[in-house]
Amino acid sequence: MIANNSNKLQNECKPFKEENMAGVGELPARMSEEAACAKLLEVGAVAIRDVDGGEEPFLYSSGNFGPGYVMVKGTVGRQDVFKPLVEQLALRLVDEGVEFDNIAGNATGGMIPAYQCREDYQRMTGKDIGYVYVRGTRKEGGHKELITGLDHIPETREDGSPAHWLVVEELVNFGETTTNSLNLLRGLGFVANKGATILHYDHAEVNAKLAENNIDLTRLTTLPNLLDVAVNEGFYSQDAVASYRDFLASPAEWQRVRGIEPVQR
Repeated sequence: MIANNSNKLQNECKPFKEENMAGVGELPARMSEEAACAKLLEVGAVAIRDVDGGEEPFLYSSGNFGPGYVMVKGTVGRQDVFKPLVEQLALRLVDEGVEFDNIAGNATGGMIPAYQCREDYQRMTGKDIGYVYVRGTRKEGGHKELITGLDHIPETREDGSPAHWLVVEELVNFGETTTNSLNLLRGLGFVANKGATILHYDHAEVNAKLAENNIDLTRLTTLPNLLDVAVNEGFYSQDAVASYRDFLASPAEWQRVRGIEPVQR
């Protein structure tokens, strides 16, 4: 549970300026998790509708209806939000001592965060980090590659051991794409058991999947903590957030008690 600390958040969420980014070999000031959540909420990365109060629910690609929608990848259009958040994610990787030689961004939402994270991490540590992006399916035509940029990445370290990889996403919900990309890299002979994300849904199902696949995830914040900040800072009402939490716990039950029928896909 994240506590309310409005004055501290106001100080941490000052306007972004490029010259305030850390220089080469420097570490930036650490942003609190509450401030990171507030930045996401301020730009509408999470939208919650008061369905019980008469607002229309969202319709998801799964066919389910629900009261909340998360869109972290849209922050790429706001450098005053996107750059500081990714810089903080890179700082988390430094603080946690995550070991990797290359970064892979999952298409499409993880491609730009992964590239920016690589740039920030290199600036902080002075290390050269390779970058590729991974598709969920092979593209039509051309080389039909699943991984773009791999031809330019050394397969091994200087000592001859396999290179270590980190997969970056803007958010991790059920962990499917993170797991698939890391397993793809493992199948090529690499060491690949590290993931990183701006927002982690942090529910039992995804955590079990990550554990089963031996994946360690570094995250900037979690959806439960973001929802705490949404209430504490007055972005959404306690009732609206409680309804969204109920949905996240059981989408089928949330729809059933409201007489909402999912769309068959």
